[in-house]
Amino acid sequence: MRPGKASTTLGYTLAGHALFIGLVILSLVHWRERVVHVDSAYQIFKWVQKSGVEVEAYRFGAVFPQLLVKCVKWVEPSLEMLLQVASVGHVMVPYLLFILIVHGFKQPWTAAALVLAQVLNTRLTFYGIVLEANYLLSYPFLLYAVIASKGRASGSCTSWIGVAIALALVLTVHPVGFLIALFVIALRYFQDPGQLRALSVLAGLSVLWGLLGRKLFPPSGYESELYTSALEGVTQLGSEEENPAWRFLTGHTWDYTTHYVPLWCALILLVVLLVRREAWLPMALVLCGVVGYTLLNVVTYHFGETAMMMEKNFLPLATLVALPLMFEVQRLTGRAIWIAPLMFVSVLFIQFRGISFASRPAAERYRKVVDLVGHVQQAGIQKAVVSSEVLNTNGYMIHWALPYESLLVSSLEGPERSISVVAVSDTSVADLPQGLKFPSMDDNFPVDKLNKVYFSMPSGPYVRWP
Repeated sequence: MRPGKASTTLGYTLAGHALFIGLVILSLVHWRERVVHVDSAYQIFKWVQKSGVEVEAYRFGAVFPQLLVKCVKWVEPSLEMLLQVASVGHVMVPYLLFILIVHGFKQPWTAAALVLAQVLNTRLTFYGIVLEANYLLSYPFLLYAVIASKGRASGSCTSWIGVAIALALVLTVHPVGFLIALFVIALRYFQDPGQLRALSVLAGLSVLWGLLGRKLFPPSGYESELYTSALEGVTQLGSEEENPAWRFLTGHTWDYTTHYVPLWCALILLVVLLVRREAWLPMALVLCGVVGYTLLNVVTYHFGETAMMMEKNFLPLATLVALPLMFEVQRLTGRAIWIAPLMFVSVLFIQFRGISFASRPAAERYRKVVDLVGHVQQAGIQKAVVSSEVLNTNGYMIHWALPYESLLVSSLEGPERSISVVAVSDTSVADLPQGLKFPSMDDNFPVDKLNKVYFSMPSGPYVRWP
């Protein structure tokens, strides 16, 4: 490696460490907002309550932060510490992969691409920590690094095991993982055509998983609805009615925020670099990948979703752009090799700033939950049934996960302060059982089965409030 390249590579690596340290700090500063939030509250409650490992919708690749919480739980720390560990754990997974790729596999450009992908499309989703699409910003880079290392090795059994593990992580962490895996495998072929035989095997396995994976591991009800929605969305393409997913993408490019401007700038730069060296097949791969993945989400979410879920859907676009872009940056010469790191750091700073500012709505939502919990506690109630209409009228953000959110918030003051608030549309509901009932997920934890170290609930019935 030439001296100029070596110094700029070091710059990318240092920028990566700085970014992740910043994200770790943010995850500690805003751990409450990140943990007490809808799906996160539901899943993390189960991590604390249950002794076994919980795998949601067969997404096996997403268990690592949970395992970290389980390990810390052995020494019975405070609930606050467990929730902080859960928040930091979701940042530590990609950070550890970055360290492994740059210092273990000695692939600084792949690691730099991972760093860029972490923030290129991320803003609100930083506060939705159990959204599995977040892992598609890190696992595919590990897959590429392992495949590239195998290409340099002798093809030993150990290298194949590493490839199998990395591929399994990408395939099992999210339903669209096989599409991202195919993109990574195709990109690697353009970098090293000599690996065609091995890459063909990996591509075949990815396609096979895409075809049969949901037969072996049936999708959740929500996921099944998305498949149906995607088919319906195809029939609505070209209609005069504005598509909510497309409007979200374009709106957050200019009208509402400029969140996606760095993504489109990075894509344009990538295309220019590919055209300059007449790399037509890689350019076709990138454009087909970006357009195809965007179209997939446009047809699937034609009915709309919450802002955070909409942003989550487009997260993997960052991987489709960042990985090939950094390989093109690697080829730069002359003044460009000094300008590119400045642009890289600028994008990291701008997007990191956006993530930090996105804490405001998350913090406001958390304060509303705390306020609600305080009112119920002042009324001397531990198991409250509340009208959704009343809560909405008073400006509360009510979701199906309110029972988990209220339980976590209240129990931070100690198990003796634990309460559970269930929002229902009909306050005349009289058939709620004596146990701790979470109707939205059909869960029912008997009071005597709760982990008394963290939660304590009475055995009486629910009470209507106010």
